[in-house]
Amino acid sequence: MGFNLLPKEYEFFNMFDNLAAHCINAINQFHESMSNGGFGEEDVKKIKSIEKAADSIVFETVEKLNKTFITPIDREDIHQLAHELDSVIDLILKVSTHMKIYKITDINPKFKEEVKLINRSVNALAKAVNNLRDMKDTKKILRYCTEVNLIEDEGDQMRNEVIEELFGGNHDAIYIMKWKDIFQTAEKVLDQCDDVAKIVESIIVKQA
Repeated sequence: MGFNLLPKEYEFFNMFDNLAAHCINAINQFHESMSNGGFGEEDVKKIKSIEKAADSIVFETVEKLNKTFITPIDREDIHQLAHELDSVIDLILKVSTHMKIYKITDINPKFKEEVKLINRSVNALAKAVNNLRDMKDTKKILRYCTEVNLIEDEGDQMRNEVIEELFGGNHDAIYIMKWKDIFQTAEKVLDQCDDVAKIVESIIVKQA
Protein backbone atom coordinates (compact mmCIF):
# COMPACT_ATOMS: atom_id res chain seq x y z
CA MET A 1 0.00 0.00 0.00
CA GLY A 2 1.62 3.22 -1.18
CA PHE A 3 1.35 6.56 0.58
CA ASN A 4 3.03 9.98 0.60
CA LEU A 5 5.26 10.80 3.55
CA LEU A 6 4.99 14.49 2.71
CA PRO A 7 1.55 16.13 2.88
CA LYS A 8 0.29 18.29 0.06
CA GLU A 9 -0.02 22.01 0.83
CA TYR A 10 -3.65 23.09 0.66
CA GLU A 11 -3.00 26.68 1.74
CA PHE A 12 -2.83 27.58 -1.96
CA PHE A 13 -6.61 27.22 -2.15
CA ASN A 14 -6.98 29.80 0.63
CA MET A 15 -4.85 32.15 -1.46
CA PHE A 16 -7.02 31.54 -4.53
CA ASP A 17 -10.14 32.22 -2.45
CA ASN A 18 -8.62 35.48 -1.19
CA LEU A 19 -7.77 36.58 -4.72
CA ALA A 20 -11.30 35.75 -5.87
CA ALA A 21 -12.69 37.77 -2.94
CA HIS A 22 -10.51 40.72 -3.97
CA CYS A 23 -11.92 40.48 -7.50
CA ILE A 24 -15.43 40.76 -6.04
CA ASN A 25 -14.37 43.67 -3.81
CA ALA A 26 -12.90 45.50 -6.81
CA ILE A 27 -16.03 45.28 -8.97
CA ASN A 28 -18.25 46.12 -5.98
CA GLN A 29 -16.16 49.23 -5.30
CA PHE A 30 -16.32 50.12 -8.99
CA HIS A 31 -20.11 49.80 -8.98
CA GLU A 32 -20.37 51.91 -5.83
CA SER A 33 -18.26 54.70 -7.34
CA MET A 34 -20.26 54.58 -10.55
CA SER A 35 -23.55 54.74 -8.60
CA ASN A 36 -22.26 57.79 -6.72
CA GLY A 37 -21.91 59.68 -9.99
CA GLY A 38 -18.30 59.42 -11.09
CA PHE A 39 -14.70 58.53 -10.45
CA GLY A 40 -12.47 60.89 -8.55
CA GLU A 41 -8.98 60.36 -7.24
CA GLU A 42 -10.22 58.74 -4.03
CA ASP A 43 -12.43 56.30 -5.94
CA VAL A 44 -9.50 55.08 -7.99
CA LYS A 45 -7.31 54.88 -4.86
CA LYS A 46 -9.83 52.54 -3.22
CA ILE A 47 -9.59 50.11 -6.14
CA LYS A 48 -5.82 50.59 -6.28
CA SER A 49 -5.57 49.50 -2.64
CA ILE A 50 -7.48 46.31 -3.50
CA GLU A 51 -5.12 45.74 -6.43
CA LYS A 52 -2.06 46.19 -4.19
CA ALA A 53 -3.46 43.71 -1.65
CA ALA A 54 -3.99 41.20 -4.46
CA ASP A 55 -0.43 41.73 -5.67
CA SER A 56 0.78 40.85 -2.18
CA ILE A 57 -1.18 37.59 -2.26
CA VAL A 58 0.32 36.70 -5.64
CA PHE A 59 3.81 37.41 -4.29
CA GLU A 60 3.09 35.27 -1.25
CA THR A 61 1.76 32.48 -3.48
CA VAL A 62 4.87 32.45 -5.64
CA GLU A 63 7.12 32.47 -2.58
CA LYS A 64 5.24 29.56 -1.04
CA LEU A 65 5.29 27.72 -4.36
CA ASN A 66 9.07 27.98 -4.48
CA LYS A 67 9.32 26.47 -0.99
CA THR A 68 6.74 23.69 -1.41
CA PHE A 69 7.80 20.24 -2.55
CA ILE A 70 4.38 18.65 -3.07
CA THR A 71 1.49 20.75 -4.37
CA PRO A 72 -2.24 19.85 -4.58
CA ILE A 73 -2.35 20.74 -8.29
CA ASP A 74 0.32 21.35 -10.94
CA ARG A 75 2.81 24.05 -10.00
CA GLU A 76 2.32 25.79 -13.34
CA ASP A 77 -1.43 25.95 -12.76
CA ILE A 78 -0.98 27.48 -9.30
CA HIS A 79 1.33 30.14 -10.71
CA GLN A 80 -0.90 30.91 -13.69
CA LEU A 81 -4.19 30.94 -11.78
CA ALA A 82 -2.85 33.37 -9.17
CA HIS A 83 -1.47 35.78 -11.77
CA GLU A 84 -4.54 35.63 -14.01
CA LEU A 85 -6.94 36.27 -11.12
CA ASP A 86 -4.83 39.29 -10.23
CA SER A 87 -5.14 40.49 -13.84
CA VAL A 88 -8.93 40.69 -13.45
CA ILE A 89 -8.40 43.33 -10.75
CA ASP A 90 -5.73 45.09 -12.82
CA LEU A 91 -8.26 45.55 -15.64
CA ILE A 92 -11.02 46.78 -13.31
CA LEU A 93 -8.52 49.34 -12.03
CA LYS A 94 -7.70 50.30 -15.62
CA VAL A 95 -11.37 50.96 -16.42
CA SER A 96 -11.77 53.09 -13.27
CA THR A 97 -8.64 55.06 -14.19
CA HIS A 98 -10.02 55.77 -17.66
CA MET A 99 -13.32 56.92 -16.12
CA LYS A 100 -11.36 59.35 -13.94
CA ILE A 101 -9.14 60.63 -16.76
CA TYR A 102 -12.14 61.23 -19.02
CA LYS A 103 -14.00 62.89 -16.12
CA ILE A 104 -17.07 60.73 -16.73
CA THR A 105 -20.09 61.81 -14.66
CA ASP A 106 -23.00 61.05 -17.00
CA ILE A 107 -22.93 57.26 -17.26
CA ASN A 108 -23.90 55.68 -20.57
CA PRO A 109 -26.98 53.46 -19.83
CA LYS A 110 -25.48 50.49 -21.67
CA PHE A 111 -22.33 50.78 -19.60
CA LYS A 112 -24.41 50.18 -16.48
CA GLU A 113 -25.53 46.93 -18.12
CA GLU A 114 -21.91 46.11 -18.94
CA VAL A 115 -20.92 46.53 -15.30
CA LYS A 116 -23.75 44.17 -14.30
CA LEU A 117 -22.30 41.59 -16.69
CA ILE A 118 -18.86 42.01 -15.14
CA ASN A 119 -20.35 41.64 -11.67
CA ARG A 120 -22.10 38.40 -12.67
CA SER A 121 -18.97 37.07 -14.32
CA VAL A 122 -16.67 37.84 -11.39
CA ASN A 123 -19.08 36.24 -8.92
CA ALA A 124 -19.50 33.10 -11.03
CA LEU A 125 -15.74 32.87 -11.42
CA ALA A 126 -15.25 33.25 -7.66
CA LYS A 127 -17.66 30.35 -7.05
CA ALA A 128 -15.71 28.16 -9.47
CA VAL A 129 -12.44 29.02 -7.71
CA ASN A 130 -13.96 28.52 -4.24
CA ASN A 131 -14.92 24.97 -5.15
CA LEU A 132 -11.49 23.95 -6.44
CA ARG A 133 -10.36 22.61 -3.07
CA ASP A 134 -13.04 19.89 -3.33
CA MET A 135 -12.91 18.11 -6.67
CA LYS A 136 -15.80 15.79 -5.80
CA ASP A 137 -18.37 17.92 -7.62
CA THR A 138 -16.53 18.92 -10.77
CA LYS A 139 -19.82 19.35 -12.66
CA LYS A 140 -20.73 22.26 -10.38
CA ILE A 141 -17.37 23.92 -11.02
CA LEU A 142 -17.78 23.44 -14.76
CA ARG A 143 -21.26 24.96 -14.63
CA TYR A 144 -19.80 28.13 -13.11
CA CYS A 145 -17.09 28.16 -15.80
CA THR A 146 -19.74 27.78 -18.50
CA GLU A 147 -21.67 30.66 -16.96
CA VAL A 148 -18.57 32.86 -17.24
CA ASN A 149 -18.20 31.89 -20.89
CA LEU A 150 -21.85 32.66 -21.67
CA ILE A 151 -21.58 36.05 -19.97
CA GLU A 152 -18.52 36.80 -22.09
CA ASP A 153 -20.63 36.04 -25.17
CA GLU A 154 -23.28 38.47 -23.90
CA GLY A 155 -20.54 41.06 -23.50
CA ASP A 156 -19.42 40.59 -27.10
CA GLN A 157 -22.97 41.17 -28.31
CA MET A 158 -23.35 44.26 -26.13
CA ARG A 159 -20.03 45.66 -27.38
CA ASN A 160 -21.21 45.34 -30.98
CA GLU A 161 -24.50 47.07 -30.15
CA VAL A 162 -22.70 49.89 -28.34
CA ILE A 163 -20.21 50.52 -31.16
CA GLU A 164 -23.08 50.62 -33.66
CA GLU A 165 -25.00 52.99 -31.41
CA LEU A 166 -22.01 55.28 -30.84
CA PHE A 167 -21.17 55.68 -34.51
CA GLY A 168 -24.78 55.67 -35.71
CA GLY A 169 -26.05 58.36 -33.35
CA ASN A 170 -25.63 62.11 -33.08
CA HIS A 171 -22.69 61.98 -30.68
CA ASP A 172 -19.68 64.25 -30.98
CA ALA A 173 -16.26 62.78 -31.69
CA ILE A 174 -14.95 63.20 -28.13
CA TYR A 175 -17.94 61.37 -26.64
CA ILE A 176 -17.48 58.52 -29.12
CA MET A 177 -13.74 58.28 -28.42
CA LYS A 178 -14.21 58.19 -24.64
CA TRP A 179 -16.96 55.60 -24.53
CA LYS A 180 -15.47 53.40 -27.24
CA ASP A 181 -12.29 53.15 -25.17
CA ILE A 182 -14.15 52.55 -21.90
CA PHE A 183 -16.36 49.83 -23.35
CA GLN A 184 -13.45 48.07 -25.02
CA THR A 185 -11.45 48.12 -21.79
CA ALA A 186 -14.45 46.84 -19.82
CA GLU A 187 -14.88 44.04 -22.35
CA LYS A 188 -11.31 42.95 -21.57
CA VAL A 189 -12.42 42.29 -17.97
CA LEU A 190 -14.99 39.80 -19.26
CA ASP A 191 -12.39 38.27 -21.57
CA GLN A 192 -10.00 37.91 -18.64
CA CYS A 193 -12.64 36.23 -16.48
CA ASP A 194 -13.23 33.78 -19.32
CA ASP A 195 -9.48 33.11 -19.57
CA VAL A 196 -9.35 32.32 -15.85
CA ALA A 197 -12.38 30.03 -16.17
CA LYS A 198 -10.53 28.11 -18.88
CA ILE A 199 -7.57 27.64 -16.49
CA VAL A 200 -9.98 26.23 -13.90
CA GLU A 201 -11.42 23.87 -16.50
CA SER A 202 -7.91 22.73 -17.42
CA ILE A 203 -7.11 22.02 -13.76
CA ILE A 204 -10.23 19.86 -13.48
CA VAL A 205 -9.32 17.89 -16.61
CA LYS A 206 -5.84 17.18 -15.22
CA GLN A 207 -7.25 16.02 -11.89
CA ALA A 208 -9.84 13.69 -13.44
